[in-house]
Amino acid sequence: MPNSNTKHKRVIVFSGGGTRFAMYCGMFAAFEDKGLAPDLIIGVCGGSIATTIINAFQTNIERKNYLQSRELFQFIQNTKLTKEKKLNRIGWYSLKKIYSKKRAPFIENVFDKYLVDMPQDLSLELPSLSSKFGKNIPCIIIGSEILFELSECGKKRKDKKLYKKILFTDPATAQKIDLNKIEIQSDNYKSSAIDSSIGIFTDVPMQQAMRISISDMFYVQPVAYQNHYYAGGALDLTPIELAAEIADTVIFEKKNKYTKVEASLVRAVLGFSGNERLDEIEKTHTIHYLINTTDATQSLKGHYCQKKIDWKKFEIKIESPDSYKQFVKDMQIQWQYGYDKALTQLQK
Repeated sequence: MPNSNTKHKRVIVFSGGGTRFAMYCGMFAAFEDKGLAPDLIIGVCGGSIATTIINAFQTNIERKNYLQSRELFQFIQNTKLTKEKKLNRIGWYSLKKIYSKKRAPFIENVFDKYLVDMPQDLSLELPSLSSKFGKNIPCIIIGSEILFELSECGKKRKDKKLYKKILFTDPATAQKIDLNKIEIQSDNYKSSAIDSSIGIFTDVPMQQAMRISISDMFYVQPVAYQNHYYAGGALDLTPIELAAEIADTVIFEKKNKYTKVEASLVRAVLGFSGNERLDEIEKTHTIHYLINTTDATQSLKGHYCQKKIDWKKFEIKIESPDSYKQFVKDMQIQWQYGYDKALTQLQK
């Protein structure tokens, strides 16, 4: 049984947002510099990359050096898009979903429809991140298990649950989690496509857990691992129940509302409202430090990878740094943005 006397002092939650992982590392550095270093990190989707980087290196100087490394630069530069980049494929599919308000009426094909071609195993591309869970700090990474087969895609869901939340961590941290106390209780989730049960895995390499977590629907391919398929952490980008249960002080990010397209895809695939979830969190949960990053897209414009539409080619493209020098600069700008935003919150 979990021991309530073993709560962590401070947990910081990195809740995703594409490739803004340097921003999250900057946030962590600010809290550490002020003597309030988190003693637990929860990482989801893109936030799991920052989580893995912080755990892999002992100091913030080492972490920043890695963020500006050629290893990471080459990984980003080698990112390729699939045939789904054409607007008459995923783009048209997304547009259609905006006009449907039904919550996951069908089992959507996330196996074959994805935008980014990424290896299932990142150990060769990112060897520096092959550290064990808890090497430098306890961490939890959130992903999901797919509960349906490819042959079921396109069929009516009815009441079938399609995804199950999975927590990846080390055995000692797992012992502190009471699964009965971290279920999402809102009506928003009851009729969704998400199973109410939650799994904990303590034997999955951290780098593999990171790859699973960033498997975003229609964006990055799910992962086949030990005869099961796993998807990303989009089913719970803001795990406030887990954070509040496992730590005395919660450090969270105030995020932008879901766009129409984002909200429609969450509704179509997972069967709940992302914006209702954000509203519920701010109204019903205590957050001790809420770092406002709602202006990140504007403030960091041109300094992190972004999806754009190339109308001449009628396709989606991802803008990334065109040189290593620019990449180093972009990582510094992202880091400083996160650092400054955290300091602003700390000074309140």
